[in-house]
Amino acid sequence: MFLDAFADALLLAFSPEVIFFVAIGIAMGITLGAIPGLSGDMAIAILLPVVFVLEPAAALGLLTGIYKGGMFGGSISAISFGVPGTPGSAATAIDGYQAKLNGTPNKALNTALYSSVIGDSTSDLVLIFLALPLAIVALTFGPVEFFALYAFSLLLISALTKGKVAKGVAMAALGILLAMIGRDPVGGSVRLTFGIPELAGGLALIPVLVGIFAVSELIIQLGRAWLERAQRITAETEKRAESLLGDYDPAKDKLTFAEFRATWKATSIGTTMGTLVGALPGAGSSLAAFISYGLAQRFSRKPDEFGKGSLEGVAAAEAGNSATSGSTLIPLFAFGIPGSATAALFGAAFILMGMTPGPRLIYDHTDVIYALFLILIYANLINLVLSHFLLPLYSKIAMIQSRILLPIVCVLAILGTFAAGNSVIDVYVLLFAGLFGVVLRLYSFPLAPLILGFIVAPGAERALRQALLIGRGEWTSLLSSPIAIGLYATAAIMIITFTFILRERK
Repeated sequence: MFLDAFADALLLAFSPEVIFFVAIGIAMGITLGAIPGLSGDMAIAILLPVVFVLEPAAALGLLTGIYKGGMFGGSISAISFGVPGTPGSAATAIDGYQAKLNGTPNKALNTALYSSVIGDSTSDLVLIFLALPLAIVALTFGPVEFFALYAFSLLLISALTKGKVAKGVAMAALGILLAMIGRDPVGGSVRLTFGIPELAGGLALIPVLVGIFAVSELIIQLGRAWLERAQRITAETEKRAESLLGDYDPAKDKLTFAEFRATWKATSIGTTMGTLVGALPGAGSSLAAFISYGLAQRFSRKPDEFGKGSLEGVAAAEAGNSATSGSTLIPLFAFGIPGSATAALFGAAFILMGMTPGPRLIYDHTDVIYALFLILIYANLINLVLSHFLLPLYSKIAMIQSRILLPIVCVLAILGTFAAGNSVIDVYVLLFAGLFGVVLRLYSFPLAPLILGFIVAPGAERALRQALLIGRGEWTSLLSSPIAIGLYATAAIMIITFTFILRERK
């Protein structure tokens, strides 16, 4: 049985069509990641409707390529211009941009590329070998355990959102509230529609995701594109770059094997921490990158060089950032709970394909999931080859003016949303979600808890209702399982711990 499924997965994963879409996705991800303000998540959100057109393996290949390309692409802008292309590359900019000012941008870019691929590949292997055992364990869970797991993930996601515990909890609750619009999954009654019949079926996944993630960011970026401050920063960056041209020596800017070998400890630290942090729901690549950077500096033989163009700093930050890519999908495959905003987008893609994320996913769609595992591995090789030969071109992409690109992306988002549901209401929801997302961003409300709350709310409500029915309406039945008690206790301890740590840092 396993051999038959694996043989089918090989045919799917290595078909010319899937390889083509993986390569296209990687190129798109690197391109968008290299442009400050745009990201792989935005592209995934906009391209979710393609799952209705492509075969599952091809669609997953495209989304995987965008994800992996975007993880590395952010470092190009961070190193070349000191402006992180993605939030996860902020730590890379600390030493990467200094390396560029020191006249060694090529060394920094190649160090980031190799460390990114190593961290990403290791994380993918962890996902492959842990997903199935955890899925087997998850099959023993009942409604009580699943509700505890949903509560654990939402609380943890809220607590780890840059220390904004209150705002994180509020956004998770708001996401749950938005998911409750429509029909009651048990009784079938209509709720929270405010007399609008088109909302009886609930808010569609694509317009909410694209609106909150992409449209809100597009609106903000369009506004920033016209600010004088942005123009001044661009002018200063160009002036610095021009001043370095006379001192730049290409012969001294080639990364040697000895120099890369010297970064191996930092890469290993970043890979380990990124994999561990990525498996925590809501922790995110930014947290993994900064933790990896800090640990690498502490254990480095040359800690004084960090912040001054150290290749170890670049390697640790980029490996920690990229190593979250595989492990962040572990909760999604094992329990049906997205561990990050990107995992939530992949979960949405599975749902749109008719595949329910969770412990049954691997068993019910073995060939597609095994094909995805293979795609995760060889996509790293494609990323390595494409990025290596196209780095000189991609390093200039950040100079493209946002006012040219962003309107095009906005139009594509609207057309894609309308095509997905063939509904004008979905376009209205998209635009409203975009404006609402702008307000949330302006007041520094985290978006990830809202989106993750919206994604997991149906499953959490279903588990809660089932648990209460089994317990005959007694709320104490939610504490009838040792596993559930352990999850509640772990969530409480981690929230207190992280809150205390963040207060101490302040």
